[in-house]
Amino acid sequence: PAPTVFPEPCRRLKSPGQPRLWVEAVRLEARADNRPAAMALLAKALQQCPASGAVWAEAIRMEPRASQRARASDAVKRCEGDAEVVAAVSRLFWRDRKIEKARSWANRAVALDPTLGDAWAHLLAFEKACGSEAAQEDVLQ
Repeated sequence: PAPTVFPEPCRRLKSPGQPRLWVEAVRLEARADNRPAAMALLAKALQQCPASGAVWAEAIRMEPRASQRARASDAVKRCEGDAEVVAAVSRLFWRDRKIEKARSWANRAVALDPTLGDAWAHLLAFEKACGSEAAQEDVLQ
């Protein structure tokens, strides 16, 4: 296995049920260009927190493009009403130029969790790229 940036004591998280810690550990390894370690941590995170939308959203992002749809389908089945998963699926639709579906899923994400800033930021970026001035103003209101 590839050496990890994350020190050994920290890898065995003291709070294994904390999805945010797992996501940050995965991102740390990814930023260090250590994809094998990031994927291994992600697999452990999915075992420890199988119902966490944050972990599933990161799993979608980390997956190779060809298999992101399948991972997104799994995530939606496991975390159907999670705003982070819904926002991640919206990003996939946007990337595939399915504009109306992307807009629908982005709006659904902010409706599911109005306090999730990442979902609002995604919706605003989407509307700036693909929407009208009126749609951008609606997001800002």
